[in-house]
Amino acid sequence: MKSLPTLSELVPPGAVQAIEACPFANEAAISALRYREAPYWHSLLRCRHLGIHRPDSRICNWTARILTKDKRYIQKCLGPALNHGRGQVAFDLAVERAFAWFEQSDVQKIANEPKPLGRTREISICPIGEVYTVGHALRDYTDWTRLARSPGGHYNNLVLINHHLIPSFAHLPLEEFDAGHVLALAKQVIETPPRFGFMPYSSRQEVQELSVDVVRRRKRTFNSLLSILRMAFRHAWDNSRIQSERPWRCLHRIPVVHSPRTIFLTRDECQRLLEACTPALTKLVLAALYTGCRVGELGALRVDDVGRQGFGIRVGAFKTGPARFVFLPDEGMAFFLACCEGKQDRDPVFTSDMGRVWRRQHGNLFRRAVSEAHLPKSFVFHGLRHTYASDLVRAGVPLEVVAKQLGHANTITVSNTYGHLSEQFREEQIRTRFSPLSQAHRALAVDNRSDLEHLWHSFQRNDWRDYAQVESKGLQARQAFARGNPEIIQLFGRLTAG
Repeated sequence: MKSLPTLSELVPPGAVQAIEACPFANEAAISALRYREAPYWHSLLRCRHLGIHRPDSRICNWTARILTKDKRYIQKCLGPALNHGRGQVAFDLAVERAFAWFEQSDVQKIANEPKPLGRTREISICPIGEVYTVGHALRDYTDWTRLARSPGGHYNNLVLINHHLIPSFAHLPLEEFDAGHVLALAKQVIETPPRFGFMPYSSRQEVQELSVDVVRRRKRTFNSLLSILRMAFRHAWDNSRIQSERPWRCLHRIPVVHSPRTIFLTRDECQRLLEACTPALTKLVLAALYTGCRVGELGALRVDDVGRQGFGIRVGAFKTGPARFVFLPDEGMAFFLACCEGKQDRDPVFTSDMGRVWRRQHGNLFRRAVSEAHLPKSFVFHGLRHTYASDLVRAGVPLEVVAKQLGHANTITVSNTYGHLSEQFREEQIRTRFSPLSQAHRALAVDNRSDLEHLWHSFQRNDWRDYAQVESKGLQARQAFARGNPEIIQLFGRLTAG
């Protein structure tokens, strides 16, 4: 007879640390949990959770949860966590039952792939030896950025370093790094498909034809890597780790043509999106549409920030930007005041459906709402910020006002990134605001109005985002403040020549 698997056989190595860190592993911790309808969850693996459901004094059960491939949660009761006359299941047994359920074939067919928890915390190399290498420089630099940069900026650096730099350049002596290696890095970035989140690594491949947008994105990735290397090499030079300036002086960013944001929503699309959101996400989306704030800024908003200094909200310092005040329309002010009713001054204005402060848990919910609302798949939460700015610009609000509302130091970013208009709106402005030039042709236009209207209607499309779009073949910036290696500029340019 086949024996049942033991707990050590059921639990993957990646979940051991998460099990040890469970906040309700003993009876005292469970008894201290407040009553609430939603369970308390603890992640054992990504997409695999153990929880406590304690809605009142009579019920307190262990429960397990999986995330399915179509982004739904499915739960299973594992037994009583406290003894209310029906016995009690110990923590170890609850964990065993949870993983036994995770391993069932019918569960595995629908469940998303489990992954160990945790983010990238350091570069994936431990440089050794007396020769100071690129790996040594990157290690020393990231040790500094861990303290000096924001957590998000430091994490982004680690991801780029591990994906693009460590495999090919970590063991290279830093004194030997020159322009030839910069060219090799450019070729590698061109041939390496991007990696998002925890998706598997893709093998490098020869790419013969890339779109303008893909080349633009890879040029930006290349420039980001050069910035990291330049800072790391300068750091090594300043600390007398190398004797030559060549490693960091050969690193020159290449010019990139700006690509304005073109995905923003009309008011009808905003309504469709709101109808597809959960109750808590609806409030968060409305807050973004009323203010243009980032999700991190809204998550950090407290009750006493609303109406604190004027008719609007005070937004605390975020990323590298200072604190600012965002003015609100009347309906926006009414919305925020309603969200603050019954709360204390330091309570968060917005919480998730589980009663937690919004951090990163909005991602899956928002993607699902975008899908149900039949919006472009590439539309993300930050697009609400672009929607806010674009709506103000289209209404004729001066760019200086929009810049202050968004927290930008000047109008350059607003003009380049948010100051674009939909092509149909641009068309409307030209057709209705052009001053008459020739009375004869003006009369001709009046006589041929029906033909002109018929021609105009023939160009209308279902998707207004594609209206009058012409893909530019040019990748050279009109004003290039970056002087890159000519060979590298030509390398990127050849990809879309023609």
